[in-house]
Parts: sequence; structure tokens; C-alpha cells
Amino acid sequence: MVATAKLDLVEVMDISVIVPVLKRFDDAARVYAEYRDRVASSGKSYEFIFVIDGQPDYPVATLEQLQRDGEPIEIIRFGREFGESACLREGIRQSSGRHLLFLPAYFQIGGAAISELLDHLDEADVVAARRDRRADAMFNRLRGWGFQKMARFAGAKYDDPGCLVRAVHRSVFDEIPIQDEKQRFLPLLAEVHGFKVVQLTLPQAESDAGRPQHKPGVYFDVMMDLMAVGFLVRFMQRPFRFFGTVGAASILSSLVLMAFLLFQREVSNIPLGDRPLLVLVVLLLVLGIQIAAIGLIAEIVIFTRGDGKQHYRIEKIVEHVSADA
Repeated sequence: MVATAKLDLVEVMDISVIVPVLKRFDDAARVYAEYRDRVASSGKSYEFIFVIDGQPDYPVATLEQLQRDGEPIEIIRFGREFGESACLREGIRQSSGRHLLFLPAYFQIGGAAISELLDHLDEADVVAARRDRRADAMFNRLRGWGFQKMARFAGAKYDDPGCLVRAVHRSVFDEIPIQDEKQRFLPLLAEVHGFKVVQLTLPQAESDAGRPQHKPGVYFDVMMDLMAVGFLVRFMQRPFRFFGTVGAASILSSLVLMAFLLFQREVSNIPLGDRPLLVLVVLLLVLGIQIAAIGLIAEIVIFTRGDGKQHYRIEKIVEHVSADA
């Protein structure tokens, strides 16, 4: 759970803006000025927390000067790169806002859209941004389409995991800790836990459109993470549903192939001893039994070692009031 002791020691802000600074970033002063103006227009109190992931080229001096000029900025810098998850985790720990606004160190959406994002916090626990890619390069749009299809496998309706722009109620992180790189799929995880999630399609920033986003290896990592999250969401509490299905399919395939071999043996008098297909039948049968056994063992572990925690969230309880009260 996210530590909340800081909330008792300092003035509670309405909005804490957390900006993780990774390998890609735009001009620091321009980014801050644009973000600050949009957040300030909401009329709520705010603070900015820049978490620098060990980037030696980032102009920290610019932020320090803004800080000396009285801007509500807190600067956190890691000694080396620890990744986006570590930046977000530390930013949340150091923040004091009732609402958290995550923005990248470069422009992903048009600045005017930030106000729309904050407005929807009154009706949702998590507001996720989805970039309108109509003006984007063809490769980026194809990549986005691929992520959308992968997200459907995980049961998600939120198809732009590369967009960091999100507004979140602080209470969400009391139940959903940030682990590894799974923060990309926060909307899906929040929905699974019973929080209300809204996705907004917002205009993409001109500087972000048509620009290669990441190296190919990053896309592969995101797809692997998405598959892992999809598996966890669907089968964490019932692993035998997955392993049992795969195991049963393997065993059934082996039985069908064995029946085919026996049919050939009896009808066409084809010997079985020198058939490579017989080896495949045995292999499928053994693998099927092993895979099903793994799922059964996982079910036993969950049943006997479960922590007993609830896997649902109650939004509201309306109690009956007696007429005599």
C-alpha cells in the first residue's frame, strides 16, 4: 500500500502532478509552463513532482531555478536508471494530493485537453487518455491497432498503453500497488478491482505525431507485459481453467491421433512401430497430463494458501432505515 503518512504532515493539495523523466523529454521550462497553466486553470491547489530517472542530460538547473522563483516544484533524481515504475512509485510516495495527475516529460496530448481530463475526475476513479492518431504516421497507427487487439485478449477496453497521461484518485493506489511495468495497464487493473474507469480520446500533440516512439524491443516488452496481465486478470484465481483447457486439448489431440493410427493399423495393415506419428501421440499425452497437473497444483495452492483478501470493491452501501427510527 502507498504510504499516506505524508498527508498528515503537510498541507493536502487537490492535485499532485507527477512527471517521470525518462530517456525522452522536451524543453523542461516549456513543458512545465504548459502543464502549470492548464492545471492552474482548474482553480484547484496543485504541486509538481519531477522524478528524474538518472538522465544526466536533463536540465535539472532549469527546474531548480523555477523552484527558487517560487514555483511549487519538488525534484527527485535517481542515481541511475530504475524505470518508469520506480519513478511513479516514488512520485506517489512523495505526493500529498487527493488526486494524482500523471504527465510525461514531453507532450503526448494537446495541453488544452488536460482540463478535460481533470473535469472527469468527479465521475470516475481513473481517467485514461487515448491519443487521437488520425494525424499520426502510418506505422504508429498500425502499432496502435495491434495493441488494441492485444488489449482485447486481456479483456481491456483501453487501447493506448503507451500514453502516460492519466488522472487518478489517490485511493486507487491503496489497493493497486505499482509493480514492474504493469502501470501501463492501470486502467484495466483498476476496473478489475471495481473502480470506475473512463477513457477519453484526446487530440495528439503535434510534436508527438509522426515521430518514432520507441525501439522495437520496447514494443516487444509491452506486448509480453500485456499478455502477462491478461493471463493474471483472467486466471489468477482459477489457474486450472487455463492449464486444464490446454492439457485437455493436448490429451484429446493425442487420442484422436491414436484412433487414426489404430484405424490405419486395422484397415490398411500399416504397422505402428516405425511411425513418427506414434511418438507425437505419446508426447501430446504426457504433456497434456503434466500441464493439467500444474493447473491442479496451482488450484490447490490457492485454495490452501489464499490470503483471504477480498477481490472486489464495494462502492456504496444503502442501509435500511426503520420507520420507527
